[in-house]
Amino acid sequence: MYERFFRFHDQPFRLTPDPRYLFLGNEHREGYAHLLYAMREGSGFVCVSGEVGTGKTTLVRSLLSEERDNIAVAYIFNPVLSSVELLQTVNAEFGLPARTTSKKELTDALGIFLDAQRATGGRAVIIVDEAQNLDPVVLEQLRLLSNLETATEKLLQIILLGQPELDALLERPELRQLSQRIALRWQLEPLDRVEAHLYLRHRLAVAGREDDVFDDRALDVLYEHTSGLPRLMNILAHRSLLVAYTKSQPRVTATDVAMAAHELEQGKVPLARVRNEASGPAAGGWFYKAAAAGAVALASGVVAFLLVAPLGDTGLDAATEPRANSGRSQAGVAAAPGEAAVNEVKKASVGSPGLRIPAVSRAESSTGARLAQNRREPGGIRSDAASTEEVGNVDKFERRLARSSGYEVATGSMSGLIELWGRSPLAPAEIASGTLDLQLLGARRGLRYMGAEMTLPLVELIDLPALFEFKLQGSDEVRYVLLKNLDERSALVAGDREARLSRSDIERLWTGKTHLLWSDGERLSKALIPGAEGPQVEKLQKLLSEVDLYDEPYSQVYDERTQDAVRRFQISKGLMGNGVADIVTQIVLYKSISRFERPSLGSGEGASVQ
Repeated sequence: MYERFFRFHDQPFRLTPDPRYLFLGNEHREGYAHLLYAMREGSGFVCVSGEVGTGKTTLVRSLLSEERDNIAVAYIFNPVLSSVELLQTVNAEFGLPARTTSKKELTDALGIFLDAQRATGGRAVIIVDEAQNLDPVVLEQLRLLSNLETATEKLLQIILLGQPELDALLERPELRQLSQRIALRWQLEPLDRVEAHLYLRHRLAVAGREDDVFDDRALDVLYEHTSGLPRLMNILAHRSLLVAYTKSQPRVTATDVAMAAHELEQGKVPLARVRNEASGPAAGGWFYKAAAAGAVALASGVVAFLLVAPLGDTGLDAATEPRANSGRSQAGVAAAPGEAAVNEVKKASVGSPGLRIPAVSRAESSTGARLAQNRREPGGIRSDAASTEEVGNVDKFERRLARSSGYEVATGSMSGLIELWGRSPLAPAEIASGTLDLQLLGARRGLRYMGAEMTLPLVELIDLPALFEFKLQGSDEVRYVLLKNLDERSALVAGDREARLSRSDIERLWTGKTHLLWSDGERLSKALIPGAEGPQVEKLQKLLSEVDLYDEPYSQVYDERTQDAVRRFQISKGLMGNGVADIVTQIVLYKSISRFERPSLGSGEGASVQ
């Protein structure tokens, strides 16, 4: 599907055990050496176990693709057999008579074959994949086959490959004789972080791309979701390429990987989580690198809370970019003469980067860990009636913000925003990481990010809770405050606790910079413009039909009829009627269709998902 777009000559992340894609990490290299020794030298039984998806089958298939030097191999990949069926399968693999149901006849034929192999300097090996599924009776039959030997050597080498349950199976009392004959055991472990990066790049190179298709942060997030299990890495990498392909992005970003992981988990494909490593914390090593970079910037006199490079999923697409203007330029104007513009954004904020907040220091980031352990309301924000300041107490609210930890306020606000969507709150590891990345945190929970400078009328039209940047009086510092409710005279906001402020107070404190999460229910994925083609256009047409603005046959072409329907929708909502289905238009369109659940600023607490 995406091979031509990414210039692959093959699909790099197929799940089939293709020997061309063999990558030998330290564990796999040693496992491969053990198997090769067993094949060539022989030592009775060999047992190789490992978690699902660690690459056992690929290792064996690669081994079998090599020159085998007169080694006959019976490869059994479906071990759910009776003892007779096992003998029949082994003989058939060796090219021997296998139709009889007599164990004696089958064993005699196998013995003659093994003697002939030995006489010509050859060897014979039985490899049983998924051996944890073997019945104990069948395992005992394999043990009896291992008795085919001379006074000095074994005539038959048997290799068992299986999941960790195989080790438990072999410990059963009735199989103790077999267990004692296992000359070599090997536990295959997942790849570590460095090897995982090399593994992914290796597969991309085999498929024809020597340059980096995944950026470094994307590789880290992919590892964190899969714990270095090759099969899961293949599944998630494949899905991430699809996500980037639907956005027409030439590189896969961390956000793309997080969104792909959410899709897979929603589809009941469980992904592992990164395990503890001796080299550092289990969650998100790259977070610490980002935090360290932020600390260097702070030491140079840069403000503590920065908007830095985007993850790739921009807030407002180029289609929404307004004409250059002084001050706040209009990105959208109501069609009716005299109506006020409601979606004004600064040109500089179009396609704004994701919001990433590094802690000032490791000491301050530890406040996030304490916050995660405190018994508080959702998001770490106190919401009891006594803690809610009334209109007119803005000075007290501002003084409290100034005294608070900016990282802790941002943590509570972000977690509160996520919980308003009915998603899982920030995990302790995310809180304690030292860097808060709203775009990535949202993507992990199936939500998209948008950031821009806005006006209150535009915020009202979008009607979603958001993070407002409040600038502290007499300081360059900002605090990220959660907007939960907005009406004609006041707003309910939350920093370390809630306060109801007048609209004029909001306008004074607020820089206009706004960060929100939204749900792209139909996966339109990006701004759609006239002339666009593809399944996203058809989805857009169906959405427009739900608001009674499109009654033509569905197609995958953004033609004049589609553009006209979009334009009429925009005009009806007070947006600029340019016929471009930009991000703001998509958000407002989803709002207009009741089947899409979303939180609202109009409810009493702003906290219910409607």
